[in-house]
Amino acid sequence: MRIFTVEADEKGMMRFCLNHAPLFLHGVLDQGYWPDGLYTAPSDQALVYDIQTMKELGFNMIRKHIKIEAARWYYHCDRLGMIVWQDMVSGGSSYSLPLVCYLPTLVPDISGHLKDNKYNLFGRSSKKGREEWTKECLDTVDYLYNVPSIAVWVPFNEGWGQFDANRITQLIRKRDKTRPIDQTSGWFDQGGGDFKSVHNYFRKLDVVKDPRAFVLSEYGGYACRIEGHSSVERIYGYKKFSTTEEFSAAYRRLLDKDLKPLIQKGLCGAVYTQLSDVEEEVNGLLTYDRKVCKLTPKP
Repeated sequence: MRIFTVEADEKGMMRFCLNHAPLFLHGVLDQGYWPDGLYTAPSDQALVYDIQTMKELGFNMIRKHIKIEAARWYYHCDRLGMIVWQDMVSGGSSYSLPLVCYLPTLVPDISGHLKDNKYNLFGRSSKKGREEWTKECLDTVDYLYNVPSIAVWVPFNEGWGQFDANRITQLIRKRDKTRPIDQTSGWFDQGGGDFKSVHNYFRKLDVVKDPRAFVLSEYGGYACRIEGHSSVERIYGYKKFSTTEEFSAAYRRLLDKDLKPLIQKGLCGAVYTQLSDVEEEVNGLLTYDRKVCKLTPKP
């Protein structure tokens, strides 16, 4: 039986725990896209390949990003021993990019002071839309409740259609008392949930002091486009590299020199962006067609 909790360690730091034992979550973001079927994997074995390859690369957690995956994917995570952080599907109308993207990226402290009951700012002016999303959120919890590998629910990401996060957190907790909640992944933190959850692509990685457990729920995003294995010519990523050797060296420096020392300072989990390339987002560890792993062996 798996019991997922957030508890204080012997130094009083809040940690993610598996069966009451602290476990650092080395996670990877997975949007679950495929070049031929988009949201549909080409085969059952393709699902297994992604999970197994991430295990071989040292990851023990996958953050399933803004998608409810096929039931077989969760079965394979259960079978192979991969922990899952499950996002809810986003909603709302058009978002203001300066508000939900540029401002919190440039000035992250400001986002924590903005209340998410200002529905118009978050593309949530429709009461019917808010009610529909709430129902689908709770339906998701009901549908996936019995999946042993799911450790954490993530209702909101980067303010995309976010609203009343504290109330939604309580609704989820009432529905499922067995799992922690990452209330607002990225920014627009409303002070609830079990984690202080930060996305950091542009600044020096560090731990933010908070009574809750601290996670870097997105970081990295290094781009390396492999000719012949990309569906578009455009390149999107947070730092660009021309060869897999350069990419691999930079990834390992980020992990060994910047990330791992933060565990002693209270970091309890981190999610690298991302598992595979997705269209112009060539910041995956695997190419979009899954034929190339960009991490070369250590010299």
